[in-house]
Amino acid sequence: MRIKLMAGAALALVMSSPAFANSSNVTQTNSAHSATVIQTGGSAGSSDITQTGNTNDADVTQSDGGLSALGSVQNSSDINQNGNLNDADVTQINTGGGAAALNTSAILQTGDNASALVYQDGTGNISDIDQDAAGVETTTVKQSGADNEAYVDQYGTGGTITIDQGFTAGTSTNAYANVLHDGIDGTVSVLQSGNDQWAMLTHGGVDNIADVTQSGDANTATVLQSGIGSLVQINQIGIVTGSSVYVEQTGSNSAFYGVQTGSGNAIGTSAAFLQSADGSTASIDQNGSGNTVVGSQAGGLLNKMFIDQDDVDQYVSATQSGSGNKMDSTQSGDLNEAVFDQSGTSNDILLVQAGTANLAEIIQSGDDNQLDVDQLGADNEVKITQTGDSDIIDVAQATAGAYAEINQSGGTGNEAYVTQGSLDAVSYISQTGSNNYASIIQ
Repeated sequence: MRIKLMAGAALALVMSSPAFANSSNVTQTNSAHSATVIQTGGSAGSSDITQTGNTNDADVTQSDGGLSALGSVQNSSDINQNGNLNDADVTQINTGGGAAALNTSAILQTGDNASALVYQDGTGNISDIDQDAAGVETTTVKQSGADNEAYVDQYGTGGTITIDQGFTAGTSTNAYANVLHDGIDGTVSVLQSGNDQWAMLTHGGVDNIADVTQSGDANTATVLQSGIGSLVQINQIGIVTGSSVYVEQTGSNSAFYGVQTGSGNAIGTSAAFLQSADGSTASIDQNGSGNTVVGSQAGGLLNKMFIDQDDVDQYVSATQSGSGNKMDSTQSGDLNEAVFDQSGTSNDILLVQAGTANLAEIIQSGDDNQLDVDQLGADNEVKITQTGDSDIIDVAQATAGAYAEINQSGGTGNEAYVTQGSLDAVSYISQTGSNNYASIIQ
């Protein structure tokens, strides 16, 4: 069936009969059109809507009508809108009883202030949205079921993208969200609830926000941001197996906030999170067992990293280069290990370890650096190397059998303080240069 309406505010309505292969094609030119397609009686519906002009509306509803047990479900919707202030809504539902339940929705909008909404329920659904304009665009994708995929490309200023896989904390398995946003003041939000899900976000532009929330097991989030003033917020809640995060930010004054609750979690392992510009901030909070943080800040100056780990088997490795950087890490639990590496001037490290079998190896290189280490618990060990002038080291250990090894070399005016309030403690301090000071209290 083909309907072509030229008058403004026209309505195209196509309702299928209970067949298995329904087909609809709607073409509208000029402005203020409305097209509605409803295909609910079969399992292989096809809808194609093309609208050219401003303030057009397209609405497609497709479902298998409970007939998917008789065969595969493969409904498809294709909406192409060229103009400003256009709106597209797609609803696709399959019961998942067929051999290949697969609904697909494609929306292309080339105009300012476009809006797209897709809801898919079932197995193996795909939503692909492309918004290509300079204005404010809005995209919402809601998927529930298993093996669903969402792809969104958006360009412009002040746009918003929302992907909900699991449709607000329902069960979803093997979902995949891939978002490309290139613009200014954009916001991308991804909510995934279930297991084995992956969110991939790529941001280009200025002052953009990426927000990912994942609940379940074996979930992964990857965010790449290039631009000034970007923000990444990731919240992962796992139960049995861990989740993973990889974040890379290459613009100045960027911020990364990561929260993981559960066991076996990791934020950057072989692909460590990376911030490579001035004024970056990373704040990571891990609450669970077997957590790992590996990352680096490579900007010139004034970068900050805050890491908080609770429970057992946790590990931190972080590298900062430049001047005026700050590293603040707290570990509470068993078998914790922290390795820091700073290079530059006027850098600061504060490490607190409260638990058993903790190990900290810290290297600082440059002038006017300061290091404070507090270890509370049994079998803690510190190995520190500083190279430069006017550096300060302050180590406090309050456990039996404590061990501290400090090496300051190649500078003047360095200071090293070790306080071990326990029995059987061992401390080594080596200083080379001039006008240095060492203090050990056992």
